Amino acid sequence: MRVKIDKKTNLNESDIIHRAILLGTKDIFFRLSGPNVDLPSTMVKIYSVMDRESEYGVWLLDFPYCIVNEMSRDHIITRNPGAGEKNDRCRECRYFKSCAGFPAGYFKKFGTGELAPIKDQPLEVMIEVEPRCNYDCPFCYNRNSFARKNRDINALSADYVKKIIDKIVETGIGIIRFTGGEPLLRPDIFALMEYAKDKKLEVRLNTNCSLVNAANINKFKGIVDNILIPIESCSEAEEAKATGQKEALKKKVAAIRLFKKIGVPTIRVGTVATFGAINNLEKLSDFILGLPVDEWELYRPISSGRNKRKLSGIEIKKLIYGIIKIQKKTEKKIILANALPFCALNDLNKASSVSHGALFDDGHNRIVVDPRGFVKPHYFLDKNIGDPLDIISAWNSAFMKKMRNLEFLPPECRKCNYCFKCRGGSRFEAFSAVGKWDAPDPLADFNNILLWKESI
Repeated sequence: MRVKIDKKTNLNESDIIHRAILLGTKDIFFRLSGPNVDLPSTMVKIYSVMDRESEYGVWLLDFPYCIVNEMSRDHIITRNPGAGEKNDRCRECRYFKSCAGFPAGYFKKFGTGELAPIKDQPLEVMIEVEPRCNYDCPFCYNRNSFARKNRDINALSADYVKKIIDKIVETGIGIIRFTGGEPLLRPDIFALMEYAKDKKLEVRLNTNCSLVNAANINKFKGIVDNILIPIESCSEAEEAKATGQKEALKKKVAAIRLFKKIGVPTIRVGTVATFGAINNLEKLSDFILGLPVDEWELYRPISSGRNKRKLSGIEIKKLIYGIIKIQKKTEKKIILANALPFCALNDLNKASSVSHGALFDDGHNRIVVDPRGFVKPHYFLDKNIGDPLDIISAWNSAFMKKMRNLEFLPPECRKCNYCFKCRGGSRFEAFSAVGKWDAPDPLADFNNILLWKESI
């Protein structure tokens, strides 16, 4: 169903959905008509329709990228790059070549206040400040890559980490994540986080919570904005089996309550979607969402190191439909956070509604510095692409440009309207399977891709 947007268009969400039901369509295409539409207020109404993404595909035809929020830009379909109105500032934007621009005449009517070039740089830099860990989880990235043999690797010095932080600030990147290993094993971790916070960065922390307690909880107050805590089971025995430590779950639950008590803005729980987790998803969700957490992330298992168990298409379907069912009874955010080919499911709308796709994997929006001083596209993608003190040069390396420009996508993926968000699933998994970056993700089923571009 097409919705032509002009001054007279009724963008009431219930009316649009009602029309879609009458027409029997599962896809809604919004198209701007002329310069007379106030784009910010228009987008607010369109976002309400996007909330129904598990039921309908919502597409924005030739919308300018900078008026669409970060998590909705994957809905843009550009048929005519550069057909609309741009100015010199647009050249600063990472989407300059692929953006249609604003409707002709928009700047004259509304001015250029909505024009906001999107910098071509990572949104976040993740620093593995500590290679060691007191747990032995099978899904640990450093344990399955560069620290496969042992973790006897010197951590980055405090002075060097501060230099990286300074460079991040100079570049204009707004988010830093301290991770490991277990970052709280570093005696100077609070000093490093405070240094980053004093530089006005958003500070994120990944921790197993084993070293969080009532005696040190106030050290986190005011310097940590976002905390990610792994929980693999609602059973103490199963969590102990996963981590190699007794009372691991008890410590995590206690830490979550302490973090909430001191007012940490965002508390997230991450769970690897193992076969056991998928089969016990509702029980696991009741436990995790019963805690004072803001978001729950699930991850497709990455087949590296000790983790050889791969999910099947049937398990992916069970996981996605399970998440959607849980979302209907809770207001908390639940997401499948790492790369997944949406065509693993025969309903791509549903896959997209609960999955970030590959937006935050393979170096598309984030970058990692590991304890060796390597800059990498992602934790498990063990490829040194540059110097931690020159993040932008690493970001603009030939490999990274090919990755972000989707040059590693199989030809079939390029035809699908979901390619901007799904990005062919995991390029790491594709490479691991057959040694080619442009190979299909092992979970991909090209019989399910939707070839809409030709008919729009």
